[in-house]
Amino acid sequence: MHLSSKLIRIQPLDFKLLHVRTVAFSFNLSMYHFVIAFLFELRKRKCLYLLVKDKMQVDQEEEGHQKCHAEHTPEEEIDHTEAKTKSAVSDKQDRLNQTLKKGKVKSIDLPIQSSLCRQLGQDLLNSYIENEGKMIMQDKLEKERNDAKNAVEEYVYDFRDRLGTVYEKFITPEDLSKLSAVLEDTENWLYEDGEDQPKQVYVDKLQELKKYGQPIQMKYMEHEERPKALNDLGKKIQLVMKVIEAYRNKDERYDHLDPTEMEKVEKCISDAMSWLNSKMNIQNKLSLTQDPVVKVSEIVAKSKELDNFCNPIIYKPKPKAEVPEDKPKANSEHNGPMDGQSGTETKSDSTKDSSQHTKSSGEMEVD
Repeated sequence: MHLSSKLIRIQPLDFKLLHVRTVAFSFNLSMYHFVIAFLFELRKRKCLYLLVKDKMQVDQEEEGHQKCHAEHTPEEEIDHTEAKTKSAVSDKQDRLNQTLKKGKVKSIDLPIQSSLCRQLGQDLLNSYIENEGKMIMQDKLEKERNDAKNAVEEYVYDFRDRLGTVYEKFITPEDLSKLSAVLEDTENWLYEDGEDQPKQVYVDKLQELKKYGQPIQMKYMEHEERPKALNDLGKKIQLVMKVIEAYRNKDERYDHLDPTEMEKVEKCISDAMSWLNSKMNIQNKLSLTQDPVVKVSEIVAKSKELDNFCNPIIYKPKPKAEVPEDKPKANSEHNGPMDGQSGTETKSDSTKDSSQHTKSSGEMEVD
């Protein structure tokens, strides 16, 4: 073989030559460098020898395998394939039998018992939880008490500021001095005797202060909101009066309204105007410090009453006009011409009647 010839050509180590080389280079190299060079040369030749030997073994195995394959007949190859198939089936059957022999698997729950180690007992833990609940409730009550106290203090400061600005016109000087004294006494009480009082005491004190402040606040709110309410009611009265005037002038938009109902609308508008004028005349004579004669809520109620009564009547939809059928034309077509009349004359007469009827219906629609 080619590889074997290569192996034969490899010459063994020539120790004499190496000895000569060692003596030749001994003048230039040290003993350490000589040993390193020698070992490197020896290792290189050994590796080359092992590589060639492995390659020869691989080639020999491939040649033996090819010879065996050539010696086998087709029948032997079929038998070999059948043997492999039978072995695979038998392996599966063996694995199945091993699985069946294992038997059933049953799982059992293992009981776990907990034992407290260096922890609080259950009774002591429950007592701590109960104490914590009590402290939470106590904090909640304390917060509510502080909120009630702060509400009294806030009302005193806010109302005192408003008395000098927006509420000044709505209170007499005598009432102003009395109310200022009450507010000052309340402020002093908060920082002295009333500094630590129950929640209900602060709630009662706030209600007492509101008895003085709510009438003044009500006068101010009525004075601010009354003009808008009066303006809305006046606009609704004027709108209904325009509809009544159009109805009296025979406006075709309102000619379908019932006269009896329109009389009721006129009476309702007249009563609303009389009520409004009388209330406003009295209110204009009063000062801002006096209680109002008419409240904003009463004006809004009167406006809603006016809408509920008048709007369904004045905004009643107009009924659709029914178009009559053309009876003369239908009779002429069914009965035919009369004696002594031609068909042409009958047709012309019917055409004239239809034109007159169309003209009359058009005139009715315009009116």
